[in-house]
Amino acid sequence: MTEAIRLYWGRFGHVSVLNVASDFVTHAHVEAHIIIWLEGTAGEMTIGRETVRLGPGTAAGINSFQPHSHALSRDGRPGLFLAFYIDPNWARRRRDLRSTAPLFSAPAITLEPWLHKAAANLLDHLSDNESIDDIANYEIERFIDSVLDAADASAPQVARARVHCVQDFRVRKAIQLMKANVCERICFDEVARSVGLSRPHFFALFKEQTNLTPNVYWNTLRMEEAVRQLQWSQEPLISVACNLGFTTQGNFSRFFRDHVGVPPTLYREAARAIS
Repeated sequence: MTEAIRLYWGRFGHVSVLNVASDFVTHAHVEAHIIIWLEGTAGEMTIGRETVRLGPGTAAGINSFQPHSHALSRDGRPGLFLAFYIDPNWARRRRDLRSTAPLFSAPAITLEPWLHKAAANLLDHLSDNESIDDIANYEIERFIDSVLDAADASAPQVARARVHCVQDFRVRKAIQLMKANVCERICFDEVARSVGLSRPHFFALFKEQTNLTPNVYWNTLRMEEAVRQLQWSQEPLISVACNLGFTTQGNFSRFFRDHVGVPPTLYREAARAIS
């Protein structure tokens, strides 16, 4: 069940005000991700191998291409969240981090009461405006800085590791094939053969190199393309679905809802409301 979504773009990336009660399957984003619970059902997230129980004192921080899922209430009650999709290069430049450094050393971020209140105030500001002006963008960037500071303080003893870089040329070639054919249906047996590996070896090597299964990585690329087409194309939903290799509009809608929390029709309406 979905009640509302609003989208706002800025220099940092974009932020979504999301009110949902449906679970999110395991997925990933090109962007880094901050999830802050505001009211209603909070649920819990699985980020990598760790579980984060969201609440007024805990937010979630997710690195680019890090697998995560979100389990919500079984009684259908919705939860209200601020979801930030942050350009990791923007954040690294802002915080003077190396290009290989992740933004988050640990997925659970401890929020002081003032910071959770600031999130609620930010929601009020966004709800009163159709788009982000320069002042609002500045306030959002300051808020993201504060959450990133809190993330660093939540895990001071953890050394900031390098982003997991793809070293094996066969996995790099497979990723290039996926990106080049993101609007086609894919057969992983054929991808494996094209890089000279058996299917089991390909899946094991891909997971070792990226921390994602080929399926989740492929779905991440398709979601990125789906969002782009919903935002900028005028094609009907059935055409967008076919463009991405789905056999029916219903299959595409379920795929999109499981990854974003809202159906594609609602996402497109929200995107066009601020364009």
